Amino acid sequence: MEDLKQYRQVWQKQELDDKQLDTNTITKMIHKRSSSIVKWIFYISIIEFVVLTLINVFVKTDWNELQELGLYHFLIGTSIFGYIITVFFIYLFYKNYKTIHVTDTTKELMQNILNTRRAVKYYIITNLTIIAFALLYSTHVILQAPEYADIMSDYNSGHLLVWVIIIVFILFFVGIILLFYLLLYGILLRRLNLNYKELLSS
Repeated sequence: MEDLKQYRQVWQKQELDDKQLDTNTITKMIHKRSSSIVKWIFYISIIEFVVLTLINVFVKTDWNELQELGLYHFLIGTSIFGYIITVFFIYLFYKNYKTIHVTDTTKELMQNILNTRRAVKYYIITNLTIIAFALLYSTHVILQAPEYADIMSDYNSGHLLVWVIIIVFILFFVGIILLFYLLLYGILLRRLNLNYKELLSS
């Protein structure tokens, strides 16, 4: 009878050890996957930055015309601000990757996943806001030009109709960029979210 009791205790201990081993194995796998995902978020942000820079360099822009319209300084300022914001978020993604790469505890890993998701969300919202504001303000300035005076003179018809069309176009354009971001980052964020849920249930 005493032997049976000892055997049961050993068996229960072995079961607990196996369960703990399985949990540790799962956590290590999730850690490795999460680190890889955050690394790809960092890489994609760099690629995006390089591609946009190349577009700005090689796409011809009539700066003289923009200066005549009064948009030269605004667009230069907006571009510089956009670059600063992008570099800041790239640094943030790099910091998240380095942090998650050396994370030891499950709690720290979960917090790093949340930080990465939040950073990507703010990155997308900030970029879309800058783009929408730049388009709206630039269009407003362009419509003040003499050649558009006839269209904008009648507030009840021309002015209101033009602005409705402009806002719809801007929303459509921003929506396309949002879909682009969701394609780039959405899949990775969904995988991070699944990792987070697995950690919660483990």
